[in-house]
Amino acid sequence: MKKLFAVLALFLTLCGCAAPKKEVGREEKTAGEPAVIGVWISCFELEAMLSGGNFREEFAAAATKLGEAGATDAFVHVRAFGDSLFESEYYPQKQSAKQYGFDLIEYMTETLAAKNIRFHAWINPFRSESGGFLDPADESVRARILLGVREIAERYDISGVHFDDYFYPSAEDSADAASLDAYKSAAGCALPTDDYRRSVITAFMFAAKSAAKCRDENVIFSVSPAAGIEKNETSAFADVKKWCALGAVDWIIPQLYFGFDYPLREYRFDNLLAQWKALERARGVKLIIGLAAYKVGTAKEPDAAEWKENGAGVLRRQKEICLNDADLSGIALFSYSYIG
Repeated sequence: MKKLFAVLALFLTLCGCAAPKKEVGREEKTAGEPAVIGVWISCFELEAMLSGGNFREEFAAAATKLGEAGATDAFVHVRAFGDSLFESEYYPQKQSAKQYGFDLIEYMTETLAAKNIRFHAWINPFRSESGGFLDPADESVRARILLGVREIAERYDISGVHFDDYFYPSAEDSADAASLDAYKSAAGCALPTDDYRRSVITAFMFAAKSAAKCRDENVIFSVSPAAGIEKNETSAFADVKKWCALGAVDWIIPQLYFGFDYPLREYRFDNLLAQWKALERARGVKLIIGLAAYKVGTAKEPDAAEWKENGAGVLRRQKEICLNDADLSGIALFSYSYIG
């Protein structure tokens, strides 16, 4: 219980944190700094390795494949649905992980390190064991997540903690109804609902960053929001503008999973990239672009023609744009199964 209150105190303290700002467009890469070439390894890809009973061999092969592809960083899905790959104090151990007599995360970090690839512990913070969504406004929910982040950061020699785009499921969702009612009843001058939700998530992000760095200040705290800046703010209540401007994250990795000819002009790759580059970023906040390796050769509407007919060319062009832009710090590819 003391741990819980300590984390809650930290959470409340960090609500007003800010960081020095930088000029828009300032170059983020230092001289000689290599570009990030990241790859996501999803829970489904990891589960395929776990369920076969030969995880050592499967993951060693994956690390070799990543090394051959030039990867510098791997975002490995260690907690997708309120579960754990190890015997956690806060989360039930994943069933497929119980068959192994060694520490899976320790093995993965060491195996990737041998290939000079950094390990980032990828977490879905607000997904429940049943696949539903937890209430982001519930203090006990946030405290458990923060304790889980801290547990991983203290226990393992990781390079980073990574969140994806799951915060509030939608503007219409009622997951936070009870917390919201309690807040409005208690607050003398309550914020409008949307502003309240954004403030909850922003304060949580600062607290998560602190938890990720509890053992080592050099641990990278990153997040991969959806492509639409305004949609993040109005639907997921992820205030990415504020996160970047105030330094709530070290790396921001928007999922720009769209081609150059997408029917909705605003979501065409060039336009999305320009919007993200225009955001004010605090000193040290790096912009890395998430790219859709999984879409190469697919025929899913509304942009089937572009990806089906010349998907490899689309992805190659996007890589070249990103890796030759001095204001960007690299790329991340979704996902492991789709890299060459």
